[in-house]
Amino acid sequence: MAIMVILWVGMLLAIDFAAIVKFSTPSLSRPVAFDVGRVVFSAFNKVQLCLMLAVLASALFAGLASIDNSLIAMVFIVLMLQVFWLFPGLSHQVDVALSGMHTPRSYQHHLYGVFEVTKIISLFILGIRLLK
Repeated sequence: MAIMVILWVGMLLAIDFAAIVKFSTPSLSRPVAFDVGRVVFSAFNKVQLCLMLAVLASALFAGLASIDNSLIAMVFIVLMLQVFWLFPGLSHQVDVALSGMHTPRSYQHHLYGVFEVTKIISLFILGIRLLK
């Protein structure tokens, strides 16, 4: 399970770094960057849901310490909020931007980022703990 968790951290860092770099590309318009981001994060959300299921299934048989179970619960809650609450709202903002209308920054984008950092830190700590 430790390898899977650490791999997940690496994938998160790669996807998040690519998202940041994408918006500094001068030839890529903002609406197109948003649309590409939506497609990438939609696909990655499915991957993360599969990883979450694998971690949960592994945890059932691993006899983990309560702190490890708490970290898994934190990641689960954050992922569910991102996938089923924040992502649909952000996806709607992309639709608005693609229709040519201006979309002001929303708290959802910032909250998604905070949740992403929370998830990375929780998974990193969990991965280190599982390696011991």
